[in-house]
Amino acid sequence: MMISHQYGNYQKYYNPNPIQKHLIERFLRTISLLVKQTSALVLADIGCAEGFLPRYLRKLHPQIRFTGIDIDRSALKRGKELNPWFPATQANIYEMPYKSNAFDLVLCLEVLEHLERPDRAVAELKRITRRYCLFSVPREPFFRMANFLRGKNLTRLGNDVDHINHWNKASFIKFMKGFDLRIVDMKTSFPWLISLTELDHELEKIQS
Repeated sequence: MMISHQYGNYQKYYNPNPIQKHLIERFLRTISLLVKQTSALVLADIGCAEGFLPRYLRKLHPQIRFTGIDIDRSALKRGKELNPWFPATQANIYEMPYKSNAFDLVLCLEVLEHLERPDRAVAELKRITRRYCLFSVPREPFFRMANFLRGKNLTRLGNDVDHINHWNKASFIKFMKGFDLRIVDMKTSFPWLISLTELDHELEKIQS
């Protein structure tokens, strides 16, 4: 099932710490640049929580039609109050209520590291996109190091309690190769790894 965002989103986006604010702003700018690269008009944010990211993107890409899902009913309720324009549905990432090829671009940001079956999730994301998927995951070991150095999760050596998957750049590229997704662009926005991928239609034709 998809992770609940009740512990992290408000802290992440409203933290007054100037370093935290700078890192989040860099992350959002990087996501926006990659979204622009796709020329997407119909976008789904999977694991949208309160909808902070679509709210940011909407200002820069007003032509895009946004929708989203999350498993956390409380986060969606808060999101409806914050962003009443944003249509979001409670659903499981492994069985999403969308037709195949429903979106130009599917976002899955800060989600895969929480999942028991990230492979099933990516397969479902691939089903609902027409062309692009955009992922972000914590880049290890830098994410844990950053946590540890600021005194967070010391007894776990910086690892967040709800992170059960860990990738560095090489291992995430290897993970993506199992899904016929071609990496179009990969960027680092410390301490995150961000990957824009595209359906490899030529490989699908060969396999079929």
